[in-house]
Amino acid sequence: MNLSTTSNADLLRQRMLGGGPGLPPALANHPTQSSIAIDGWKSVTFGLPFFLAGVAIECAALNTIPSHKNAPDWLIALVGSFFLLAGAFLIAHGLRGVIRTVEHNRESTAHPGEPWLSDNHWNRLGSSYSAFNEMVRRLLAAIGWNAFLVPFFWVGLNQRGAGRVFLVFASLFALLGLIFWARWARTLLDFLRHGNSTLAFDSFPYFLGGTLSARLEAPRHFDALTELALTLRCVQEKYVTTGSGNNRSTKVVCFELYKDTLSFSQGQFAGAATSSLPFSFRLPHDQSPTCLTDTPPTYWEIEARGKASGADYEAYFLVPVYSPR
Repeated sequence: MNLSTTSNADLLRQRMLGGGPGLPPALANHPTQSSIAIDGWKSVTFGLPFFLAGVAIECAALNTIPSHKNAPDWLIALVGSFFLLAGAFLIAHGLRGVIRTVEHNRESTAHPGEPWLSDNHWNRLGSSYSAFNEMVRRLLAAIGWNAFLVPFFWVGLNQRGAGRVFLVFASLFALLGLIFWARWARTLLDFLRHGNSTLAFDSFPYFLGGTLSARLEAPRHFDALTELALTLRCVQEKYVTTGSGNNRSTKVVCFELYKDTLSFSQGQFAGAATSSLPFSFRLPHDQSPTCLTDTPPTYWEIEARGKASGADYEAYFLVPVYSPR
């Protein structure tokens, strides 16, 4: 009975993420390389109306253009900031993608047969994971979620009758937003306890069919971990559209094409004065190489997860795995 329940729950989760029978498993809550499911000039075109609408709303809040107001200036300015920031993000994201494509084409022409020189701005010495940046990103997500609910709370508190519906739904979504704060608190504890991490490459790049040898360097409390799992994974991102009509939505979903795991007990790294753990994986020869310039991309990563009292350890590192010349 338990097996059947677990299987059905996993199948439902896969379908919600865009996976299913015959497809690679979809990874829930996995960090993505694609910010959103739109790129290049399409992103710029899509973001421009939001940006202009935000500018107009901000001008109305500042009384620089005539307008009829049914809400206080601070609330109008807050709503305008949503449009302004969303539009600015989409425009910047699109322009960044266009510039990256131009750079990739130029570098590909200059270095044919060496895609690792044009595919990404690799650091030949290793890959870094910033727990601080992840903590800040999740903090901004939590603040943004609550800021988005402020107009609904204002309507619910200031409008009688049907306005109370806004208050109820805003309260429910605020409770749901506690998930954002819980995730932020977890990353804050991770950062304070373990700090940022580095994966030092033993060679550059790595080739399919060869060996990936590297060293995990975690500067703080590395020997406090009770267990550690390192997962080598090939990830392919896809833009998955679900729903229909006005309920259609497109999201970035990570699919796991390949996986291999190494497990370490506390005795294997306890007392490591240098907080450095060497390891190696055998790379398969029949998998896709890294292609970060694709939209959406395919890439290889090392996921590190450790158990520790007080705060667990989590980090993700991109690794340069390409087809042999």
